[in-house]
Amino acid sequence: MVLEKLEPKIVWYIFEEIIAKTPRRSKKEDKIRNKIKTWLIEQAELKRLEINISEDLVGNILIKKPATNGMESVPPLLLQAHLDMVCETDRPEGYNFDDSGIPIRIQDNGEWIDADGTTLGADDGIGVALALAILIDNKKVTSHGPIEVLFTVNEEDGFTGATNLDVKILDIKSNYMINLDSGPIGEITIGSVCGRRTYFRKEFEWLKQNSLENLLFIELTIDGLLGGHSGADIHLPRANANKLISRILSNISQYIEIYLCKWNGGTVSNVITRNAEVKFALNSKDEEIFENLIHDEIAIIYDYYKASREGFPILEPDINITWKKGKPEKFLSAEDTKLIISTTSLFPQGVLRYSPFYENFPESSNNFAIVWTKDNRIIIRLYPRSIIRSELNSFVQSMVQLGELGGWQMELRDILPEWTPQPESKFLKYAKEQYESILQRPVKSSIVHGGLETGRISQKIPGIQMISIGPTVDGEHTPNEKLKIVDVRIIYELLIKILMNFSIIEN
Repeated sequence: MVLEKLEPKIVWYIFEEIIAKTPRRSKKEDKIRNKIKTWLIEQAELKRLEINISEDLVGNILIKKPATNGMESVPPLLLQAHLDMVCETDRPEGYNFDDSGIPIRIQDNGEWIDADGTTLGADDGIGVALALAILIDNKKVTSHGPIEVLFTVNEEDGFTGATNLDVKILDIKSNYMINLDSGPIGEITIGSVCGRRTYFRKEFEWLKQNSLENLLFIELTIDGLLGGHSGADIHLPRANANKLISRILSNISQYIEIYLCKWNGGTVSNVITRNAEVKFALNSKDEEIFENLIHDEIAIIYDYYKASREGFPILEPDINITWKKGKPEKFLSAEDTKLIISTTSLFPQGVLRYSPFYENFPESSNNFAIVWTKDNRIIIRLYPRSIIRSELNSFVQSMVQLGELGGWQMELRDILPEWTPQPESKFLKYAKEQYESILQRPVKSSIVHGGLETGRISQKIPGIQMISIGPTVDGEHTPNEKLKIVDVRIIYELLIKILMNFSIIEN
């Protein structure tokens, strides 16, 4: 074991041996679901625990553990985390997330856990590990009311588990819930934004490679970007590879005709695009003009993102833009190419507006997440978010109108609902008191620009009081993801304290 010397041992054992070693890509959670169920049954027999496991039709798991003696009248408390993870790698050879576990390691500084060239999956694997530890740790969790633990599927790619949560089949009784998918340490999340994935799709007529004479084919690649969570990191000055390609093509097409062959960038909607590649053709007579244009545009981008400025960090230290001549292949007309370039140039990237009601909080944002060339189609995916539903709807409608102007087929996914803050809830007050008693300093309440399942779950269980906590995780949804070691112990102690003192919640 890599993490065997870390405390609390039970949490780190679960995180490494159960969670990290089991593949759990979004929409492919069967392996982790089976692993958890098998392991829990073994633990229940070994430790003589009374544990009940049930599932609903979409694959969510609910585990119930009854109250200890004398705590039967305490209200049940629900702990919730999601099973899936975002699978990103910066390994040149790629990584087989469907069959391989995560190569976790302790950083040389001894302060953080990360993975060797992949996402760590602490989002939300550490939440799952904490909840499982609470269920089986009879040495530390010595008295408690009824405990319910809910593990949902496919949080990262559309909240499928929370959306299809069947409260009746699972027989959830709790009116209080702790979501374990939010940090950093010292903060309690009490609200999150809504979002709506917005898809463009259009079928084009592709021309044969010999349709025009004297064409030069160019392959342009952008990689090495920091990327990040399209909600939590959207306010940071990070480049988006798709947006940079759109910018470069837009500039070139102002001076010469180009013919798009293919464009592939991005993996999932909730990641700021780190890598993208595009192939296009141009007339050989325009080669010198193109080389001057691409040279100047790359220099300008490097000067902005890669240059060192006194007192400021380099925005994108590893950005890499390269191009080379390629082999002929089918391509689009200049007119269709211009339509695609114009459409993508009009997509905003990043924060659209900061909130006038929440200080320094991004009210609305958009992530230009994906461009895929598939068969004869171009597929584009955006992920806008907002703390205000009407502002989200307004932005999405403007994207629909843009799509209609270009003859794009539009698909709007369901709105992932906002979680409306309840700053006066007694559960928040209680949890904050327990948290501050451990940290010995004030704990603040906050809202996040990412989406949490709490919004959807609150629709399924009307009146439920919820908070979200967790250790500090940095770089979510990127190969730079890391988990702060000392924070895990603090959150575990907090959960135990909340459970063991929970009898006072109704007083």
